[in-house]
Amino acid sequence: MQKDASVISPFFRVASVAVLAAVTTVFTVFIRVPSPARGYFNLGDMAVAFIAFTFGPFSALIAGGVGTGLADLIGSYVQWAPVSLVVHGLEGLAIGIVVRARARNVPVVALPMAAAAGLAGVVVMTAGYLLGGILLMGIQAALAEAPGNLVQSAVGVVLGLPLSFAVTQAYPQIRRYSW
Repeated sequence: MQKDASVISPFFRVASVAVLAAVTTVFTVFIRVPSPARGYFNLGDMAVAFIAFTFGPFSALIAGGVGTGLADLIGSYVQWAPVSLVVHGLEGLAIGIVVRARARNVPVVALPMAAAAGLAGVVVMTAGYLLGGILLMGIQAALAEAPGNLVQSAVGVVLGLPLSFAVTQAYPQIRRYSW
Protein backbone atom coordinates (compact mmCIF):
# COMPACT_ATOMS: atom_id res chain seq x y z
CA MET A 1 0.00 0.00 0.00
CA GLN A 2 1.38 3.36 -1.03
CA LYS A 3 1.20 6.34 1.32
CA ASP A 4 -0.62 9.47 0.18
CA ALA A 5 2.05 12.01 -0.81
CA SER A 6 -0.15 14.90 0.34
CA VAL A 7 -0.07 13.75 3.99
CA ILE A 8 2.79 15.33 5.92
CA SER A 9 4.29 13.39 8.80
CA PRO A 10 3.96 15.02 12.24
CA PHE A 11 7.68 14.38 12.73
CA PHE A 12 8.42 16.31 9.56
CA ARG A 13 6.28 19.22 10.81
CA VAL A 14 8.14 19.32 14.10
CA ALA A 15 11.50 19.18 12.33
CA SER A 16 10.56 21.89 9.84
CA VAL A 17 9.23 24.21 12.56
CA ALA A 18 12.44 23.63 14.55
CA VAL A 19 14.53 24.62 11.52
CA LEU A 20 12.33 27.68 10.95
CA ALA A 21 12.75 28.67 14.61
CA ALA A 22 16.52 28.36 14.23
CA VAL A 23 16.44 30.53 11.10
CA THR A 24 14.37 33.12 12.97
CA THR A 25 16.93 33.10 15.79
CA VAL A 26 19.76 33.66 13.32
CA PHE A 27 17.95 36.55 11.61
CA THR A 28 17.24 38.11 15.00
CA VAL A 29 20.64 37.68 16.66
CA PHE A 30 23.18 37.91 13.88
CA ILE A 31 21.55 40.44 11.58
CA ARG A 32 21.03 43.38 13.90
CA VAL A 33 21.83 47.05 14.11
CA PRO A 34 22.24 48.52 17.62
CA SER A 35 20.04 51.47 18.38
CA PRO A 36 20.61 54.10 21.05
CA ALA A 37 16.87 54.50 21.62
CA ARG A 38 16.16 50.79 21.90
CA GLY A 39 17.91 47.44 22.11
CA TYR A 40 18.54 46.78 18.45
CA PHE A 41 16.89 46.72 15.03
CA ASN A 42 16.81 43.19 13.61
CA LEU A 43 15.34 41.11 10.80
CA GLY A 44 13.48 38.65 13.02
CA ASP A 45 10.18 40.12 11.82
CA MET A 46 11.17 39.31 8.24
CA ALA A 47 11.58 35.67 9.22
CA VAL A 48 8.25 35.69 11.08
CA ALA A 49 6.45 37.26 8.10
CA PHE A 50 8.12 34.87 5.64
CA ILE A 51 7.07 31.86 7.71
CA ALA A 52 3.50 33.14 8.07
CA PHE A 53 3.14 33.87 4.35
CA THR A 54 4.77 30.59 3.29
CA PHE A 55 4.05 27.99 5.97
CA GLY A 56 0.91 29.26 7.68
CA PRO A 57 -0.24 30.54 11.05
CA PHE A 58 0.72 27.67 13.33
CA SER A 59 4.25 27.32 11.99
CA ALA A 60 4.67 31.09 12.36
CA LEU A 61 3.21 31.05 15.88
CA ILE A 62 5.68 28.46 17.10
CA ALA A 63 8.78 29.28 15.03
CA GLY A 64 8.37 33.04 15.34
CA GLY A 65 7.83 32.95 19.08
CA VAL A 66 10.48 30.38 19.92
CA GLY A 67 13.02 31.84 17.50
CA THR A 68 12.82 35.40 18.78
CA GLY A 69 12.55 34.31 22.42
CA LEU A 70 15.68 32.21 22.01
CA ALA A 71 17.41 35.15 20.32
CA ASP A 72 16.72 37.30 23.39
CA LEU A 73 18.18 34.60 25.64
CA ILE A 74 21.29 34.32 23.48
CA GLY A 75 21.63 38.08 22.97
CA SER A 76 21.56 39.06 26.67
CA TYR A 77 18.01 40.44 26.59
CA VAL A 78 16.72 37.75 28.92
CA GLN A 79 14.00 39.94 30.43
CA TRP A 80 12.49 40.37 26.94
CA ALA A 81 12.41 36.65 26.08
CA PRO A 82 8.86 36.00 27.37
CA VAL A 83 7.60 39.16 25.63
CA SER A 84 9.25 38.15 22.35
CA LEU A 85 7.96 34.59 22.64
CA VAL A 86 4.36 35.77 22.98
CA VAL A 87 4.39 38.88 20.78
CA HIS A 88 6.24 37.48 17.77
CA GLY A 89 4.31 34.25 18.01
CA LEU A 90 1.04 36.19 17.91
CA GLU A 91 2.41 38.38 15.11
CA GLY A 92 3.04 35.29 12.98
CA LEU A 93 -0.32 33.82 13.92
CA ALA A 94 -2.14 37.04 12.94
CA ILE A 95 -0.39 37.29 9.58
CA GLY A 96 -0.96 33.62 8.86
CA ILE A 97 -4.65 33.67 9.77
CA VAL A 98 -5.35 36.62 7.47
CA VAL A 99 -3.36 34.99 4.65
CA ARG A 100 -5.17 31.70 5.15
CA ALA A 101 -8.49 33.52 4.61
CA ARG A 102 -7.73 33.67 0.87
CA ALA A 103 -9.47 31.22 -1.42
CA ARG A 104 -7.86 27.77 -1.22
CA ASN A 105 -7.51 27.51 -5.00
CA VAL A 106 -5.44 30.72 -5.26
CA PRO A 107 -1.76 29.70 -5.35
CA VAL A 108 -0.27 33.06 -4.31
CA VAL A 109 -1.32 35.73 -1.89
CA ALA A 110 -2.84 38.76 -3.62
CA LEU A 111 -1.30 42.10 -2.71
CA PRO A 112 -4.38 43.51 -0.90
CA MET A 113 -4.61 40.33 1.21
CA ALA A 114 -0.87 40.48 1.91
CA ALA A 115 -1.19 44.14 2.93
CA ALA A 116 -4.05 43.31 5.31
CA ALA A 117 -2.07 40.40 6.77
CA GLY A 118 1.03 42.58 7.14
CA LEU A 119 -0.97 45.32 8.82
CA ALA A 120 -2.39 42.80 11.28
CA GLY A 121 1.14 41.64 12.12
CA VAL A 122 2.46 45.19 12.50
CA VAL A 123 -0.39 46.11 14.86
CA VAL A 124 0.08 42.97 16.98
CA MET A 125 3.84 43.39 17.23
CA THR A 126 3.79 47.13 17.95
CA ALA A 127 0.97 46.89 20.50
CA GLY A 128 2.48 43.78 22.12
CA TYR A 129 5.88 45.37 22.60
CA LEU A 130 4.24 48.56 23.85
CA LEU A 131 2.45 46.57 26.55
CA GLY A 132 5.55 44.52 27.33
CA GLY A 133 7.64 47.68 27.44
CA ILE A 134 5.25 49.33 29.85
CA LEU A 135 5.61 46.34 32.18
CA LEU A 136 9.41 46.15 31.89
CA MET A 137 10.48 49.79 31.49
CA GLY A 138 7.57 52.11 32.18
CA ILE A 139 5.24 53.99 29.90
CA GLN A 140 7.60 56.74 28.72
CA ALA A 141 10.35 54.37 27.62
CA ALA A 142 7.82 52.05 25.97
CA LEU A 143 6.26 54.94 24.05
CA ALA A 144 9.72 56.07 22.93
CA GLU A 145 10.40 52.60 21.48
CA ALA A 146 7.03 52.22 19.74
CA PRO A 147 7.99 54.00 16.49
CA GLY A 148 11.09 51.82 16.13
CA ASN A 149 9.03 48.68 16.71
CA LEU A 150 6.51 49.87 14.14
CA VAL A 151 9.23 50.43 11.53
CA GLN A 152 10.98 47.14 12.32
CA SER A 153 7.76 45.18 11.95
CA ALA A 154 6.75 46.97 8.75
CA VAL A 155 10.19 46.40 7.21
CA GLY A 156 9.91 42.74 8.18
CA VAL A 157 6.62 42.41 6.32
CA VAL A 158 7.91 44.34 3.29
CA LEU A 159 10.95 42.03 3.07
CA GLY A 160 9.22 38.80 4.10
CA LEU A 161 6.50 38.95 1.44
CA PRO A 162 8.76 39.05 -1.64
CA LEU A 163 10.98 36.39 -0.09
CA SER A 164 7.91 34.18 0.34
CA PHE A 165 6.82 34.91 -3.23
CA ALA A 166 10.27 34.05 -4.60
CA VAL A 167 10.49 30.80 -2.64
CA THR A 168 6.97 29.68 -3.59
CA GLN A 169 7.64 30.50 -7.25
CA ALA A 170 10.88 28.52 -7.20
CA TYR A 171 9.41 25.64 -5.20
CA PRO A 172 5.58 25.61 -5.48
CA GLN A 173 5.31 22.32 -3.56
CA ILE A 174 6.34 24.15 -0.40
CA ARG A 175 2.67 25.11 0.12
CA ARG A 176 2.03 21.46 1.03
CA TYR A 177 3.93 22.08 4.26
CA SER A 178 1.61 24.84 5.39
CA TRP A 179 0.27 24.35 8.88
